[in-house]
Amino acid sequence: MKPTSKEILEKISEHCATQITFYKFNTTVLQISDKYREGRLTSLEYISELAYYYLQEEKRLQQYFKEQVHKQMKLHSCLEENDYKQGLYEALNDILDEMSKLLNV
Repeated sequence: MKPTSKEILEKISEHCATQITFYKFNTTVLQISDKYREGRLTSLEYISELAYYYLQEEKRLQQYFKEQVHKQMKLHSCLEENDYKQGLYEALNDILDEMSKLLNV
């Protein structure tokens, strides 16, 4: 199975952290110029921050999804009580419950 976007971003973030540590603290072992080290660290820090940003966006997507489900429920709150409304609300509540279970894992 293909990895999720979140898994990919987490792996990129871990890789950047490892590389940053390696290039920051191996000043005598590595035979590279200071400018090369600086360029490498700059790009790794940028990618690390970018991965963090998109991981936060992924969390906001979950919240946004929940808000849209609640919005749908409010939109149909004016319907008279009948089987259609009951089915609609039960399905939407099931989705919210399933999301809660998945997020608490």
